[in-house]
Amino acid sequence: MTQAPPVRVPRHPEVDGRIFGAALDILRSRGPLAVSVESVSAASGVAKTTIYRRYENRESLLTAAINSAATSVVFPTGLTAQDSLRWVLRHASDTIENVVGRGTVAAVIMNEDPHFTQLLLGMIRGSTQALRDDLRERARAGEINRTVDIELAMSILLGVVVAELIRGRTTDEAWVDSVLALLWPAFAV
Repeated sequence: MTQAPPVRVPRHPEVDGRIFGAALDILRSRGPLAVSVESVSAASGVAKTTIYRRYENRESLLTAAINSAATSVVFPTGLTAQDSLRWVLRHASDTIENVVGRGTVAAVIMNEDPHFTQLLLGMIRGSTQALRDDLRERARAGEINRTVDIELAMSILLGVVVAELIRGRTTDEAWVDSVLALLWPAFAV
């Protein structure tokens, strides 16, 4: 006699929301190494067994939580080249402050959790692809300097945000304007 397949319990989106919210809060406040099934269970009020039914281990839980926060980034169209650069500076600052947290950036720099580092780097590559494509197209069209190394430019733009946040400095509109005033001559035709 054959056994019937196991009955799948339907997921409740609000439970996943509580799990992801707790995981991201822990990530922002204490870094990736602090995210565990036990810590998420305690912070979310969701039983460990429920979490384990959804995610086989810490890595799959962390991956799902990061993916839940890494919504598809819609790069705005119709911006000038300077406004495109302004947008990426604001977006990078907002992502660090409101999604991953400053402590997470430090943990990535130190590579404390290689799985998480790769996960976050993949998220960054994916979320910046549209800007890199936009800058390449602007260079081909002659709107910005054709000799600009786009990958280096992205590293500089993201790096300046990370450096200022680690130093505890504000990345407000005045700061964005000062960064653009410094960097724009390298992009200008």
